[in-house]
Amino acid sequence: MKKNLFCYVSSILLASLLLASCGSAQESTSSSTEPPPFIPIDDSVLTSSAEVVAEEWASLAFMVGAQSVDVHVRAGDRVRQGDLIASIPESALPQSIINAQADLVLAQQNLDDLLTSETALAQATINFRAAQEAYDKAVDYRDSLNDPITITEVKIKEERTPFGIVEVPVTKKYQGYADKVTIAKADEDLALKKGLLEDAQRDLARLTDIANSPEAIAAQSRVAAIEAVLNQANLIAPYDGVVVEVYLNSGEMVSPGTPVVLIADLSTLQVQTTDLNEVDAARVQVGDPVNVTFDALPDVVVAGEVASIALKNAPGSGVYFNAVIKLAEIPEQLRWGMSAFVEIQTDGE
Repeated sequence: MKKNLFCYVSSILLASLLLASCGSAQESTSSSTEPPPFIPIDDSVLTSSAEVVAEEWASLAFMVGAQSVDVHVRAGDRVRQGDLIASIPESALPQSIINAQADLVLAQQNLDDLLTSETALAQATINFRAAQEAYDKAVDYRDSLNDPITITEVKIKEERTPFGIVEVPVTKKYQGYADKVTIAKADEDLALKKGLLEDAQRDLARLTDIANSPEAIAAQSRVAAIEAVLNQANLIAPYDGVVVEVYLNSGEMVSPGTPVVLIADLSTLQVQTTDLNEVDAARVQVGDPVNVTFDALPDVVVAGEVASIALKNAPGSGVYFNAVIKLAEIPEQLRWGMSAFVEIQTDGE
């Protein structure tokens, strides 16, 4: 009896242990299959690497070649619009510019003669007065044909004389109206006199305002064209800015189109993306707000907005589109070519 009771109690304890073991296994299995906590992703923020670029810059080069040049600036110099940057010395001028110097003297003299001479204007005034008088006479004559006029008719009459039969002209005058031939000739003459008067009027008006006459405009264009050739000997600053790079030294030979200096307006620095992919580029819109950071300025964050998005992908191995970011402010330490990182806030669609 005791033995059976011991077996019964042992069975109960074993069953209890087995049930506890199964519960622990199920709890362990249940806890290991729970998913990790959900962390939402903000897909309204697009990121891209970028670089600092100048909005306005110019690489200046001579259009003609020369044996030597004079460079008048150094890197870092500030220049104003119209300042002389570099020039070809007189001793190294190409033949085309030397010829233009002589042509300019003659062209300028021709222009000055047109603008200052009074001879042509005086002659035009005389011509106009004479044309007006001739036209007035033609009008009066044509008007007179509308009324009866004195018609003179000459007939030849034969008369016998001691010397034989001779022809004698007999003139007869009477009042009547002009025939169609006479009227037609008067109309033709009136039209001619009117045309001559209009020509004289135009000529006088042209010479009265000689500065705007076709001759003066042509002469001015000729002078401007020659001056443009002469200006090929000089490089002029196209706007206010800073000399960023100088590629030649004074005395060096220069070829046509070879860059001499690089000028930029560094007050208009902006940021341009370098790896904005086509999917993200399709979501970016002009005016989207942007936060910009710079590798060289780790503690600086500058706000900005998208100013433009390229209509064509940038050249290179990947399909990337350049987006230009206009900065709300330009840090003093910022330099052209520095690396940047942009976060573009889109509408999330």
